[in-house]
Parts: sequence; C-alpha cells; structure tokens
Amino acid sequence: MTRFYSGVFALSRLAAVIAACALVYMVGHIAYEIILRSFFATSTFVLDEFVGYAISICVIWSLGYVLEHGDLIRVGLVLDRLPPRAQQLMTAGAALVACALSAGLAWMFWIRVARAWSRGTVSSSVAAVPTWIPEGALMLGLGLFALAALSHGLRHITGHPSPAPSTPLATPVE
Repeated sequence: MTRFYSGVFALSRLAAVIAACALVYMVGHIAYEIILRSFFATSTFVLDEFVGYAISICVIWSLGYVLEHGDLIRVGLVLDRLPPRAQQLMTAGAALVACALSAGLAWMFWIRVARAWSRGTVSSSVAAVPTWIPEGALMLGLGLFALAALSHGLRHITGHPSPAPSTPLATPVE
C-alpha cells in the first residue's frame, strides 16, 4: 500500500505542477492582452474563454495535493471534539464520500466528453475550441482527485503516514 499512496501522491504533485503552470499561463495571457489593448488597439478575443479554462485547471487539478497537505477547508466544530481514532475514521469517511462524488462527476464529464467528441462540438468563440478538450481536462482532474481522496481515506483507515513532506513542495530526503 505504501507504493499506492506514494504513487497517488506523485500524481497529485504532478497535477499541482500543471495547475501552477496554468496559473502562470493566465498571468502571461492577461499581461499580453493588456499590452495588445494598450499599445496596439487589438485583442486576442479569447482571453475570457482561455482564462476560464485555466482557472478550472488551477482549482480541480490542485485538489489532491491540497487534500494530502491538509489544507482543504473543513469544519472542525465536531471533528475537534472527537477522540483521535474517531477523527481518523470521520476524516476517512469524508474522504471516501468525496471520492465517490468526484468519481460520479468524472463519469458525468465522460458522458459530456464522449458526446462533444461524437458531435464535433466547438466553443462559440473565434477560437472554436473543441469542447471535449476543456471538459476532458476537468474529467481527468476530477478522476485524479477521486483517486487522491480514495488514497487519503484508506490511509486514514489504516493509520498509514502521509507520503506528503511536512512542508509543501519540499523534496523528500532519501
């Protein structure tokens, strides 16, 4: 199971890096748009669409990494009053519910992606982006989060330590 937990965490780290790259892309695209509008009186005409796609990637693809570091928002009102083992089991239950819901959403996106692929649906902007691309990115991100939530839940049930280093983005010493 240690390999499974470490593998899922490695995928979560990779997804977080991709989310960070999407954030850098957004900043770059917005800066480029500002320059185009300010100095050349023109535009890319796709800023809102592409930044929207990138925001989706930033949020969804970083969820597994944030979950493993314990930085997702949670209400500790009940959890903090429980004994440690009950806290572990309640955390595991919440993670497994999050896994099931994320997997269900990923399945719904799979249906949308397959439909958009078969119909050749494109966005209404001048870029005419095939809609299966951004929807597929969301589907993949939700699937990765479902896997991370499953790993997180199983880890709390078994009492296995987190593969995440104690400080975010630190490289583990071997």
